[in-house]
Amino acid sequence: MKRFGFLVSLFVILGLLLSGCAAPTPAPTPVPEEPTPVPGEPTPVPEEPTPTEVPEAEPITMYIGSIDIYDTINPVDGWDWGPRCLMYDRLFALEKVTTVGPGVAESYETNEDMTVWTFKIREGVKFHTGEPCTAEEIAWNINWQIENEFPATSVRVDGFKEAVALDPTTLQITLEEPNWAVAEGKLIFLWLLPPSIWEGMTYDEATSFEEVEAGYGAGPYKVVDWVEDEYMILEAFEDYWRGKPPVDRLVFMEYATEDAMVEALLAGEIDVISYVPPHAIEVLEEAENIEVVTTPVLNTSYMLINQYEGGTQPESLFDPVVRKAIEYAVDRQKIIDVVYLGHAEIGTIPAPPGFGDLHNPNIEPLPFDLDEGNRILEEAGYEDSDGDGIREDADGTPLEYRMFTDEGATGIRKLEIIADGLAQIGIKGTPQEIDGMMSLFPDYDYDLAIWSWHWDPCIEESLRSYTCAEVPDGWNDTGYCNPEYDALYEKTKDP
Repeated sequence: MKRFGFLVSLFVILGLLLSGCAAPTPAPTPVPEEPTPVPGEPTPVPEEPTPTEVPEAEPITMYIGSIDIYDTINPVDGWDWGPRCLMYDRLFALEKVTTVGPGVAESYETNEDMTVWTFKIREGVKFHTGEPCTAEEIAWNINWQIENEFPATSVRVDGFKEAVALDPTTLQITLEEPNWAVAEGKLIFLWLLPPSIWEGMTYDEATSFEEVEAGYGAGPYKVVDWVEDEYMILEAFEDYWRGKPPVDRLVFMEYATEDAMVEALLAGEIDVISYVPPHAIEVLEEAENIEVVTTPVLNTSYMLINQYEGGTQPESLFDPVVRKAIEYAVDRQKIIDVVYLGHAEIGTIPAPPGFGDLHNPNIEPLPFDLDEGNRILEEAGYEDSDGDGIREDADGTPLEYRMFTDEGATGIRKLEIIADGLAQIGIKGTPQEIDGMMSLFPDYDYDLAIWSWHWDPCIEESLRSYTCAEVPDGWNDTGYCNPEYDALYEKTKDP
């Protein structure tokens, strides 16, 4: 659900990737001449021609570069998507990035108050283990995840009461309360896992399972090899219900830096990179046989301000005046121009433009206005009493904040631009790079941070992430809790 932001998501594809990969056309088999009969001798029988051997086509392999394949192969404990959508099938799936379409479920219906959902499961679906994936196995998946509340999948079954297989092709899910966003919200990333691998594991065994078999699902590709922080190899699943994919093998290569990944693409060592660093766009656009492709904006990059009551942030961050002054000091356009080289747009609400009608283009953020930031801090009593350029609160504590990112050089550059703006209104920010944002939770051990989310194309999840109920697990990453907001969110679930 996370990564990138303020920008258009970018992908690079090597042109003419599949040229020369088809099996060569065999030469025509020569027709043997008929033997000439000799009078008085038996007519010779012509020898059977030796069949011409047709060489087998070389497997079509695509090499994909990444700076982070994902955090763990374990689907119930891993937060990042990475190649998971290729490995695990779902009841519903994304089509053309922003559209949700049928997956293992062909169709569905719901009762009047949207508490009972019934799904038609297609026949012939198989797991990579060879076992069938029917309504019975899917019901087991859902009930198992309801019971265990695994870290990375509990949000997908939140509010589910139970799942029942009425027959092999009919699945029924009962909710604890009405929810309109089940089919095209929660279920598009509910991984379907083979019971033969996971059944019988305790919670600790399941969340620590790191064998290759953890990657088995019912998707178009089956994992055959994986070395953490190095590579992952997927092979086309012969029995995939949509048919075997045209690319036989996908090899994901992990690189230590964005520049190393780009150099590998330019050198022809890989065919695709999953993310184009902004500073490399122009170079790649000018390179021969490389195409830079943009997709609708589904990513949002934003700055977190820690508002969790049990967090480690200074008391001053609870003051709305300070938070408002911080926003006035963020030069969004400079971040777009300098960090993304113009390949981005100013963000406003959690639903980005790629959400279509769910995005409200009429909402505007506060402008970049250092004078206004200074004014409201001055009026609220935040003064620089010792002349060191940093304002203090009423207790004499300086407005100094830690600023974290796990986005490498790109994230640090964003924070440096923000820190420069903060300095001009009397606030000190210290940018720091960390290994992963999830390390900040559940203790909420940060002051300010840059994070990026890739939202599902359903507004329900982005709305739910700001409710009080999502605070303990870190889905509500700022710790924001407002009963009035929760009440508004509940109204969105009414049928």
